[in-house]
Amino acid sequence: MPENLRLPGSPDQYPTGVLSFHPLELPAEGAAEPTTIDTALRGLPFSPTCLLGSDRTPPLVWLLAVRAFPAARQLCFRSDSGQWWDLETNRPWPADEATATVQPDAAARPERKAATPPAAESRTGDIGSLEDKVLISRAFRMAAWGLDKPENRRQLEAIEEEAWNRAQRNPRLPDIVRQARRNGERAWALEKELRNRLDRQGDEGAEDWITAQNPNDYVRRHLEITLKKWRDYRQKRRQRHAGQRQYQSSLEPVALVDGHHPNSLRHLRPASAWQILIDETGLHFDERADALNGTDSQLGRLVALAIPKGVKLPTQNGGFHATEATAADVDRMLETLIRNPVGIFGFTVQDPVTHSNRWIGHVQQLVRWTLLQLPMPPGEPCRVEVLIEQNRGYQTQDNLHPLAEILEGELQRLDPQRFAGLRLSLKFMDKRHPLNGYVDAVAFTWGSPAAESCHRLKQSRLAGHCLLRPSDEAMERLYLALDGQYRLPPADWYELCSGASQEPQGGLLARFLDQLGERLRERPEIWRGYLGEAHQRQRLKHFRLAALGQALDWLERWAPAGQVLPAILRLPLESARLAAENHRGQINAQRIQTCLQLAAQMREEAPAEACEAILRLAVATTNNFEFAALRPAIEHWLAEPVAVPGLLNHAKLRSTLGQLRAFTGESAAALAHFDQALTCIERLSDPQQATREAAQTRSYQLIARMDTPGADPRQLLDSLAEHLGVLLDKHDPESISRSLAHSGQAMRHAHHLWLRALARFPEQTQAARAAYLEQALQWQEGDDHPWPLIDSYRGWLLRDAGQPERAAERLRDAIASCADADNGPTLQWMAEVLRTLARSLGLAGIEAPSATEREHLRQCLPQAPHVALEDFANASPLTPAQIHAALRQCLPFNFH
Repeated sequence: MPENLRLPGSPDQYPTGVLSFHPLELPAEGAAEPTTIDTALRGLPFSPTCLLGSDRTPPLVWLLAVRAFPAARQLCFRSDSGQWWDLETNRPWPADEATATVQPDAAARPERKAATPPAAESRTGDIGSLEDKVLISRAFRMAAWGLDKPENRRQLEAIEEEAWNRAQRNPRLPDIVRQARRNGERAWALEKELRNRLDRQGDEGAEDWITAQNPNDYVRRHLEITLKKWRDYRQKRRQRHAGQRQYQSSLEPVALVDGHHPNSLRHLRPASAWQILIDETGLHFDERADALNGTDSQLGRLVALAIPKGVKLPTQNGGFHATEATAADVDRMLETLIRNPVGIFGFTVQDPVTHSNRWIGHVQQLVRWTLLQLPMPPGEPCRVEVLIEQNRGYQTQDNLHPLAEILEGELQRLDPQRFAGLRLSLKFMDKRHPLNGYVDAVAFTWGSPAAESCHRLKQSRLAGHCLLRPSDEAMERLYLALDGQYRLPPADWYELCSGASQEPQGGLLARFLDQLGERLRERPEIWRGYLGEAHQRQRLKHFRLAALGQALDWLERWAPAGQVLPAILRLPLESARLAAENHRGQINAQRIQTCLQLAAQMREEAPAEACEAILRLAVATTNNFEFAALRPAIEHWLAEPVAVPGLLNHAKLRSTLGQLRAFTGESAAALAHFDQALTCIERLSDPQQATREAAQTRSYQLIARMDTPGADPRQLLDSLAEHLGVLLDKHDPESISRSLAHSGQAMRHAHHLWLRALARFPEQTQAARAAYLEQALQWQEGDDHPWPLIDSYRGWLLRDAGQPERAAERLRDAIASCADADNGPTLQWMAEVLRTLARSLGLAGIEAPSATEREHLRQCLPQAPHVALEDFANASPLTPAQIHAALRQCLPFNFH
């Protein structure tokens, strides 16, 4: 069937590249009423690729045809020149031979916005050339779409300026354009009233209301189209949800891969070419978005879909529109994306990194942000085509090449090595682009408040991983800190180190940190600020192990040039290094000796820092199972007046002495020291610090009570619930379980403490166990202590719940985490104990405990309880009480 429509008045000759056409049949050419013309246009059995007319075609026919088929190319034959003209570009057709052929697939061409008839008068008179009529139409259209949008205002200003430029040829044109604008503004105001009426009362009496407003023909037409769209939407919504009132997404819950989403952009393989499609959802992209709730469907959200070269997604001919599709169809689109190695990334306009109040500004931000994460082969050419779904106020033919050049230059200046070969192109795309449906499905799912969309979003796990909400802590934001400003605040520097620790080797953040180090070699005061940030993070236990290690590596590598660090700087650096090694179970005798010497040297100059170093040394010696080695030093510091180490350190000394007693099984003495520590903590003037320190000490106290023979389970669990209730604001055991089940790094110690109690007291915690296991899909993971223990207890609970395969998987993960080659002998010991635990629990498919490994550990950890581990390995079968007793012997105190 022909795809090109010939309007009345058009000559019989074909434009170049147009091979056939279908004439528009009207009762009486040039005399038909608007309703008759509109009926004929909308009754066509096809959607035209081209509209063919001439300067003799009645203006009303032109305008109604353009309105009915906004995406069609408009070709007009001008009798004065005998040529065909493209009305969108205002150039002769074809512009050049390369574009002479009209593509038969309309979905492959950019969309053209509908031209709403905006003539200043209700009659159709001679108001200028056809090009002037199009300009007038656009003036009405921009105003009718709402001047509250900056993009529309910008377009209207350009239209009015163009009208003045044409005034010498058509003096009436500026006045007519201004009148068209006023008509459009009235249409916009009435449209808002109509939509409010429809939302409150439905469409009953809507036609009468429109008539009562006494609109001119063009405003009436605009309101009638608004009403028709509202009715069509309601009808499609009813059809879409027919029989699906309780629809649940068919998507299987997406599993994370090493902690990241399979569609995480920065974790994909590098490619030499990418196609990035951008779409948005929501209404407000300016300051009005600030007042919206984060789940409001009107909140502006932007999404990018990055498709690497070699990945072929099934095309959707004619486009795919999620608002018109069934929930099952949207499920299938997302499932296709999840199955393929494509990247998804998006953010809301409420994100703290946004600095624009215009849609195009947010698009620029998204493009830049996506390119910074895009995996590309270093030093090789990489072509990136960005297709942006056309937004009102922009034309498909708008030239985005200058913006592409700006972004290219900005990125190449930031990282010449990474972006030297970047070749970027930006274009607007039609909504019917054959791949646009995929990014549309993601944007729709994120922005829709419908129950099935919320369920689909939850199953996909895109939110919080690929789609960032303002509350999400995501390293993706770090890429936007790379702006060439090298005086980074200490907190930002640390977050960049954290991000670099999560990147593939040689990533952008690591290279930026190297550039920063080079520039700061002569700025020791900034380096000292960064050292202080690392020291503070470690002191407050507000860190991830890999991030702290990355930060300390950087500090050592980029220490101020030509300087020997004084002891007052070396002590916190060596001490922080020691703390990082402690968390990996490593024992560095040389560093321990260095810290002892520095602490002694700084005892009078900086007693608080010296005391803190001794506290870390005490932890280091426990890693070697030498629980009494630092006890005399701790007791010596406790004998000093409180003012010497400071009140906080004095409390920590009490707590540390309690821990050392707990390690050797002296429960009563340990509990007494913890009580004394809490009494000191109560005297701290900073309530937040007091709360934080008390929570940690109470955690140690509860672990010690849990291991005390004859402890009352109910009393202990009540104390534990009270303690965790303060941290979580959850007070019953089931709520505590559900809250901790999806908690992350910040709550890892509380998480471990709770699971330890669930495993220790199964009869008293059955409901809390069930509540925790119900949230298994929300479980998070980590790579430092006590995450391996958390996984071990998860496995224990799963085994008790009759899920041995999943239990074995958790124990395998815990063992692998401990046995990592980068870990020291203490964690290797823990791995062997966990292998023995897995066998005692009857779990299959796990590496068996090994006499060879135990002999190796004898050499590495001569002070460890080797006899107890040997007995544990040789004993079978064991009751739960016997297993707990064996763990207390092999992994004393908080080692289990």
